[in-house]
Amino acid sequence: MWRYPWMFWLVPLFFFYLATRRRRWNRWAGPGYGRREVPPDMGKRIEDQATTVDALESRVAQLEERLDFTERLLAGRSTPAAGD
Repeated sequence: MWRYPWMFWLVPLFFFYLATRRRRWNRWAGPGYGRREVPPDMGKRIEDQATTVDALESRVAQLEERLDFTERLLAGRSTPAAGD
């Protein structure tokens, strides 16, 4: 029995750790945690972000087409001419 006296202190320390952890979490999460209100302009923000993403996707597609064209153009130049 006297081999494990530290186990007696483990239980109170564990509860103390959990209590301070919960306090820290509540302080970080703020009041009303779990009941976050949706800002009134959230729908407009999401719509603006979707529009931006669509514009970026179209720009990336155009860049891919230009890159493919450039690669084909450079691949055609790499063949040596018959007169050289």
